[in-house]
Amino acid sequence: MLNSSPETNCDTGAEEFMDTLTRLFNKAATIEREPVDTGDGILLHTSEIHLIDVAGRFPNESMSVLASRLGITKGAVSQTAKKLEEKGYLERINLEGNNKTILIRLTDSGTRAFGWHRAYHAVVNDRIAREVTGLERKDRENIRKILWQIEKIFDDCPDTRRRITQGMYEDKPKTV
Repeated sequence: MLNSSPETNCDTGAEEFMDTLTRLFNKAATIEREPVDTGDGILLHTSEIHLIDVAGRFPNESMSVLASRLGITKGAVSQTAKKLEEKGYLERINLEGNNKTILIRLTDSGTRAFGWHRAYHAVVNDRIAREVTGLERKDRENIRKILWQIEKIFDDCPDTRRRITQGMYEDKPKTV
């Protein structure tokens, strides 16, 4: 059974830390859900902006490689690329003599959207970098370690969910 006593969480500050982390994730999720207009009067969803970004940064890589970079399936990239092609932000092309390998080329609108996305992240990342570099080196290292540990915990979440669910069913009284 999980130990969720208030004394344990409050004494260590873990509950407050988790509340802050949850709030940050919720804010990030809200930002990611909102489509953006990069200047052409067309709303682009986060998945579309991210594909434009990797296509702009890695113009000679196949859709399969771009999918891997984004951590999504080739099918998801193909669907997103089709939408962006219809909106006029990119074109899909085959390499000469190779009908299997498809590359993505940004159009002028795609290049402008790529520039918008890079400028947006430059501002946001610069603000974060200024805050982080203002910290002592030891504090920066501690934050980095904490983030790596949280990443490992997140990697384990699917298994943890299965174990918790299985445990709940095992503890459930049997009905006749």
